[in-house]
Amino acid sequence: MTVPASTVNLVFAFSSCPLKERLAAKLCGVYARWLGGFRTLEARDGASRGGYVLEALGGGRAVLASKSLVSPAAFNKYGLNLDALEKTALPALEKAAAGGRVLLLDELGPIALKSEKFTSRVVELLFSPAPCLVFHRKGAKLFEKAFSGMADTVIIELVPQNWDKAVAAAQYWLDGRLRLMEQ
Repeated sequence: MTVPASTVNLVFAFSSCPLKERLAAKLCGVYARWLGGFRTLEARDGASRGGYVLEALGGGRAVLASKSLVSPAAFNKYGLNLDALEKTALPALEKAAAGGRVLLLDELGPIALKSEKFTSRVVELLFSPAPCLVFHRKGAKLFEKAFSGMADTVIIELVPQNWDKAVAAAQYWLDGRLRLMEQ
């Protein structure tokens, strides 16, 4: 599975959070210098998930969702902190875009849609020339439809059986993007 460097957006559709987090961590570890944006990590409370933490690449961390958070914005059993998207993730994306980096959007899903400000800017960035590396939950019909209709976008299903191919495709694409950025 080879993704041409000319591809603007590389999208991973995932079902397994641990698999997604493993790939995002691997790519951030190798390409940290060239990536900007944010990661979303599970917050564990023992054996169960207690919520999510948003981490801006280059600094900044905020609780995004938590079972114990009281908020007017909610998703399923989680109270939401929309400031995490608007005051932590967005500035990280803006800084990365201004610096000519590959934008990491980990992850886009129903929680992200709760912030109109965040969503509208992300849509602008996805349709800009800025290269975007995106993770979204498989089965999120809105995102699947949107990404499948976007030009210069490749979607890869991130499942255990194609782990090696997904890693190789991401690294090949990122290496190609870096060569293009250096020109």
